[in-house]
Amino acid sequence: MAHKHETWGWMLAVDFFFAGMGGAMLVIAGLSDLFLGVGMTSVLGNFLGPCFVGLGACLLVLELGRPFQSWRVFMNPKAILTFGAWNMLFAIGSGFIFTSFGIGALPWSNSIPVREFFAVTNVIFGMIVATYPGVLLARHKSRPFWTGTGIMGLFLISSLVTGGAAHMISQYVYGAISSTVSSWGIVDASSSAVLRGLPFLVAGLLALQLILWIGYVWIKHSGSTKRETIAAERWVSGNYAMPFKGGFLFLGTFLPLVLVLIPGDLMKGLGALLVILGGLIMRLLVVYSGQDRTWLPGEQKYRSRLPLGHEAFLKAWNSK
Repeated sequence: MAHKHETWGWMLAVDFFFAGMGGAMLVIAGLSDLFLGVGMTSVLGNFLGPCFVGLGACLLVLELGRPFQSWRVFMNPKAILTFGAWNMLFAIGSGFIFTSFGIGALPWSNSIPVREFFAVTNVIFGMIVATYPGVLLARHKSRPFWTGTGIMGLFLISSLVTGGAAHMISQYVYGAISSTVSSWGIVDASSSAVLRGLPFLVAGLLALQLILWIGYVWIKHSGSTKRETIAAERWVSGNYAMPFKGGFLFLGTFLPLVLVLIPGDLMKGLGALLVILGGLIMRLLVVYSGQDRTWLPGEQKYRSRLPLGHEAFLKAWNSK
């Protein structure tokens, strides 16, 4: 017998990271295609979007346990996990189909109405997937650092900024292999308005992220309940302070904000990599901050009396 899990682990944080980034990549690709023209984002970036969502889904299955019964998560229409699982599945399918329109060798690649339809579904399901982790956490009223709508907006901004950074890196990688795949009829997006403007979009989102995160922690620390103050104290001067201030705010937000605005692909690429690192650090910190929770009256006393599973009387019972 073992205690019930009180917090989620690193796999859920990495699921939030990949799913959010992949969902935002679908949103950026879909909006670019609808409003700026065909081939504005690289096929590699379009392909990696649903791949990242799928990777996040796999990690979610492992985190929930009993992977061979993972189909059950799709069976309860009232559960928030069921809602998220179906949207991840739709996002993956929409993303792969949309990507196929960028390969000229495929017979349906010139079907503009169908392409636009899947661009729309990319935006819808991608936005839901990018926002969903924040919604899931905000619903946990017993976790003082998560509760409230603010965490939803912070996750959405982080998803969009990491998705933009991932599209930048995808284009740089695609530029290096473009001669290999040119025979497939893939559109070269290296000169598109979107990819030229992505560094400015990423910089703007990073500035907004910096301001909102400082404000969020300050509000939790100074203007909320006692439990929220205690939880936020970890981020201000406790064990999360160094990874939050040095890892996320400086290395993952402020420094890449400067780098992506410097001319030259090398600096922009390095900035994009730091953005992605910062997004991962943020999600790990937020998920692990769930260990600070509001206990029901008598709950801690009750749990302290539960057997751990290695007591002598349980060993004797199991040996019979």
